[in-house]
Amino acid sequence: MSRTSTRALAFGAIVAQALGTHLGARITPEEAAEVAYTALVNSGWRITEGLGRPARRISPTLWEYDPTLLAGLARGRSTAEISTETGVAYGTVKHRMESLRSRLGARNSAHAVAIAYRSGWMRGLAPEPRGRILLTPRQYQALELVADGMSNDEIAAELGCSSNTAITHLRRTYASLGALRPDITPAVVRPYAVALAYQHGHLPLPAASDQSQAA
Repeated sequence: MSRTSTRALAFGAIVAQALGTHLGARITPEEAAEVAYTALVNSGWRITEGLGRPARRISPTLWEYDPTLLAGLARGRSTAEISTETGVAYGTVKHRMESLRSRLGARNSAHAVAIAYRSGWMRGLAPEPRGRILLTPRQYQALELVADGMSNDEIAAELGCSSNTAITHLRRTYASLGALRPDITPAVVRPYAVALAYQHGHLPLPAASDQSQAA
């Protein structure tokens, strides 16, 4: 927005509520929000990405902006990069990420991406091209634990090794998957590596019927 976003959103919510209260069954909440949104625009407010309109659910679990967030994570994007690419404020993206993880019961973003692939929500995202990827049994095991949202210390305990050794296994796994780049952080590389692993068959996907039920 060109002015204070929170003021615009608060005003829109108040107007929508007032319209719905006074007009009752003659106007739906969505119609009331649309009137408020139009009034803001006509008054000179510049609202981007549909801010001011109520978000729409596309499934019992997902809101309309969630697939974009999941695709961003699966492409190795940080919160700041997703914010820049979508034109949505950083704080809004961060809040939506936190809400998404909470709704999914995900421990972190890597776990959220794994849940998305297991649920069949990522079928429309084309795999990134990679050559033949060879992983050791130890790397497979470490990757499965990352997909379950485990921390380095938890992975080390599961593997029966030190945290430093677990980190070494993980870095080699990320390198083999082609998930590393000079500026990437652990919070970004983990969901990226999990996505690449599902895309190239290194983590198992459920049957299509199971995915449909999960969605």
